[in-house]
Amino acid sequence: MAGSSYSHGVGAGLARTVLVVDDSAVARRAVTRRLEGEGFRVQQESSLADARTADVSSLACAILDVELADGTGSDLAAALLGKRGSLPIAFFTAGAPPALLERARFHGPVFRKPDLDGIVAWAKRADQPPPTK
Repeated sequence: MAGSSYSHGVGAGLARTVLVVDDSAVARRAVTRRLEGEGFRVQQESSLADARTADVSSLACAILDVELADGTGSDLAAALLGKRGSLPIAFFTAGAPPALLERARFHGPVFRKPDLDGIVAWAKRADQPPPTK
């Protein structure tokens, strides 16, 4: 993946990986720093095209921008879920049209930039194993 970069968080040997896709380098960097501070490993992508090729098998979750330069986060979510239907997905936006927000909510929660606390709390919950009966 030419456009990808990996960041290693605290205890990277045991870290869980979060896919962060945003066409804003500033937003990717801010989310990555917070996730790394919580011990996550982060795979960063800047486009739908690059993120579509991600190996989703080891991801804890994915955080996608609602609007990408080359498509929508919802389109990317559908592609990722086609590879692994149980992948937890959330969205991040600075303000998208209502129709795009509604499409995104079909796949997962939508957080407003710069709500880093909310998105990090969600990633922590998404990384937990399902409760056993």
